[in-house]
Amino acid sequence: MNTSSDTHPTTRRGYTLIELIVTMGIILVVIGLIVVNYNNFNDNQRVRQAASDVKSNLRYAQTKALSAEKPGVGCTRLIGYEVSFAATSYQIQPRCTEGLAGSPVTVSLLPGLTVTAAPAVPLTFLVLSRGIDISSSVTITIFGVNRSYQLRVSPSGDINDLGFI
Repeated sequence: MNTSSDTHPTTRRGYTLIELIVTMGIILVVIGLIVVNYNNFNDNQRVRQAASDVKSNLRYAQTKALSAEKPGVGCTRLIGYEVSFAATSYQIQPRCTEGLAGSPVTVSLLPGLTVTAAPAVPLTFLVLSRGIDISSSVTITIFGVNRSYQLRVSPSGDINDLGFI
């Protein structure tokens, strides 16, 4: 007596070891690409946010100068508001005929970011005018891990985004 199992070969179900290894390899490559792209996106956003903060604080100094807001003491005549840059921070402080006055506002960048202004001179937004005390435009660069972002401040006081470089 023949049974159906005797006439038909048995079929095995499941995947071979090679198929599983290839599938896991493809999955790991895709996950690796996702992680790398996420890190690049995250770095870009950190640099873009820092540039936005710098631009906002430059406009803050410009507004203080336009309104001729003097510090309470130690300032006979306000010249403007000065913004000076260090590697990982920058300061905003009133400049009077006597020199810098009042307490500086210090802004620190996020860890891993640096900022430079070229030429490396403090920017002073002048009182009651939109201008600053420079003869040519200043380029401010915020450096991140993989990308850099630039702002340009013109002698007339215009602050423009140059974007990623």
